[in-house]
Amino acid sequence: MTHSFFAGAACGLLLLAAARLAIGQRQRDNRWLLIVILGAFLYLLRPLLNDLNSLLDLLIDLPTTLIPGAFWLFTHQLCSEREPFPPWGWGVIGAELLVDLASQLHIHTFFYLLAQPFKLGLIGAGLVTLLRQLHCDLVAERRMLRIALLIAIGSYMVIVVCAEFLFSYLPVPSGIPTLHALMASILAFSACLWLLALSPGALDESLPPPSAAPDNQGKALLSAPEPLEEHQRQLLEQLQQHMQNGGYRHTGLTIRELAEKLGAREYVLRALINRHLGYRNFNEYLNQYRIDEASRRLADPNEIHLPVLSIALDIGYRSLSPFNAAFRRRHDMTPTEYRRERIPA
Repeated sequence: MTHSFFAGAACGLLLLAAARLAIGQRQRDNRWLLIVILGAFLYLLRPLLNDLNSLLDLLIDLPTTLIPGAFWLFTHQLCSEREPFPPWGWGVIGAELLVDLASQLHIHTFFYLLAQPFKLGLIGAGLVTLLRQLHCDLVAERRMLRIALLIAIGSYMVIVVCAEFLFSYLPVPSGIPTLHALMASILAFSACLWLLALSPGALDESLPPPSAAPDNQGKALLSAPEPLEEHQRQLLEQLQQHMQNGGYRHTGLTIRELAEKLGAREYVLRALINRHLGYRNFNEYLNQYRIDEASRRLADPNEIHLPVLSIALDIGYRSLSPFNAAFRRRHDMTPTEYRRERIPA
């Protein structure tokens, strides 16, 4: 009875969260998160249902099978500023679905043994996506969401997958289903509290703007910012002066180091660059200055003797790969192609 109560409560809260996402202004952007919620809903509901025929059982389990892949896709969508999902990632997700389907059809026990590491791998890829460049994220709501997903949802999913694998070979202790339902209801309640009361617009602010494009260097299209207070205006002038003097050339520069150089609090500097300059990622803010200088130098006949790598290292990049990627996002061509176009042989 206790298990049924907590499982039912969690299912009701998940439906409430799904309804909030489905009627919002960003339904299409919320599709992967909705799949995760639907899968979790059916996963919790399944033990409460009576025995079903095999086809109906498979159809109910299908959304649950999609959870690891949808979680990775959602984290990529949240953190990537609309960069396309890698093609090899779709291949990995497709392979995981086929292996999981073969496991559910009991084709061979090998597929069940393979399905669990596959699930953990996709969840791990999502957690790595959340962790990658977390320190560069300038959107306060998104930083909080990334940390919450890392700690709460990621840990919960890993525990569930490991427990499923473990208890497929060992008897399930009597209190485990109730404990699982309690954990799910607490997480669902927290999600609803956050989505509906504490920060209703947080998810919309965290997702990339609908009109964002790869060539705007991570710059958000914001409404007119609030007028700057005197101390903010002074900090902005100090920041711009520091950058114009070449502060961006420091290799491996972090926003914490920049705040220390300017004598400012890190969270104040983050908010200033995000809300008043419109950037959602600190690296893209640096790239704006770095690619500006690189473009000038690559078009300068007096510097044609310098290799592209030397210019990349001079302006603050550790290697050629990130420089090439940032340059291509701006100009839609490689630095070498850009130089050849600007300085014909």
